[in-house]
Order: sequence, then structure tokens, then C-alpha cells
Amino acid sequence: MKIGKEKSIGTIIGHNAHFEGTISSNQGLRIDGSVKGKILCEGTLIVGSEGNVEAEIVADNVLIAGEFAGNVTAKNHLEITEKGKVRGEITTANLVMAPGVVFDGACHMTSHQ
Repeated sequence: MKIGKEKSIGTIIGHNAHFEGTISSNQGLRIDGSVKGKILCEGTLIVGSEGNVEAEIVADNVLIAGEFAGNVTAKNHLEITEKGKVRGEITTANLVMAPGVVFDGACHMTSHQ
């Protein structure tokens, strides 16, 4: 997934960081550590390969390369890479899953918003 200049990554939660609560961002967000709670992102949310997220997510675009548990709403696009693991419910207009993905849950497809 290409990240446009207008939706660049503005915040990174690093490998050794642990966060619990609500994160709200009007730019892109990358998570390489662990997050538990709620994430609201006006832009692209990336769960890096070392990322571990247990949350309710609402974002424009979502890329999952690590582990995710919970509900995710990606308004435009959701992509799960080959090592991504998703457990929960996803809602999106466009879904891409690489071979080797672990997905245990439900998927709801919507029209582009």
C-alpha cells in the first residue's frame, strides 16, 4: 500500500513501547510495539511485523503485518501481509490478503466512502 504525501506517517509507537488507552491521530500512525484500547486514525494505520494490537480501530486505510485482535473499520482499504494475523471483525471497502495470512473472524465489505 502506498502512503500519499498528504497522509504520511506522523506518529510511531516503537518496538519497546506499550500503550493502553485511546489514540487519536489526524495523520498516519505506525505501531511496532503493543497497543491495547481504541485507535482513531485519519490516514493510514500500519501495524508493523513486530506490532501487537488489541483494539477497536477506525482508520482511512489499514496495513497489518503483525498481530491484531479486535474490530477494525478501514474506510478505504485494508491489507494483511503474508505474516499478518487477524482475529476479529473487519469492515472495509477494499480488502487485500496475501497468501499465508491467518484470519479468524468475519469480514464485511462496504462501498467506498
